[in-house]
Amino acid sequence: MKTSLLYGILADANSKTRVRCVFCGVYIPKASKCIEQHTNGTKHKENIELMATNGISFNNDVLYCKPCKHTLTEDESVSKHIDGDDHANWMTAIEDLVDGEFISLEPYLSGEKDEVYCEVCNTTIDCALLNIEEHVNSFNHRANVCDKLKPLNGIFPVENNDEVWCKVCDIYLENTVKGILEHIDDDEQHVDWFSEMEDLIEDHEISIEDYLTNEHENNAFCNTCQIEIICNAQSIEDHINSDSHLSHFS
Repeated sequence: MKTSLLYGILADANSKTRVRCVFCGVYIPKASKCIEQHTNGTKHKENIELMATNGISFNNDVLYCKPCKHTLTEDESVSKHIDGDDHANWMTAIEDLVDGEFISLEPYLSGEKDEVYCEVCNTTIDCALLNIEEHVNSFNHRANVCDKLKPLNGIFPVENNDEVWCKVCDIYLENTVKGILEHIDDDEQHVDWFSEMEDLIEDHEISIEDYLTNEHENNAFCNTCQIEIICNAQSIEDHINSDSHLSHFS
């Protein structure tokens, strides 16, 4: 009987006429047609996808959840375990911790790695909530995140090293990690500008990257029309509503 990740089908020790799908937590008649029908079904395929995104592996006929450090029992399907409080709470907590921190969970949850990788610090971290919380709150990490975010937010150094200049808001900020991150995350004018821009350029192949990363660049670029546009909301809105731009979508 096949027991690979693709199938997850095990013989039932208590019956000669049925088998058990470990992934779905159900019993199936021991007939090739029934097994094939089940393994080709939507629920079975969804459970395989859930395993790959929730840190659940299948080895030696056993399902194991790496985040929970828990071996699933025979009456626990993949979806039942994932919907349980322990796993759901862990996933919520870890996603909140790494959101916006340039830390990827995918290699850990897919089983490729046993640690998570912090891109801005170029380091691996043991994937435990306390370890990641300690790392993201460390000064070095906050400083590295700040350095990563500055060019993405139009923030540039000035001759006075005590300040930096926000091109988006045309104001000077205190050149500290706390001051810069608070401006990026909490300043209403700054946040609203990005929100408005993202809404405008979505699905229109318009890039504002050069505007944000180059202190002296004043234009956005429309990849659809291959032209530059003054990088402000009114100019971009006028462009995306122009006949020349709309003609590419008709």
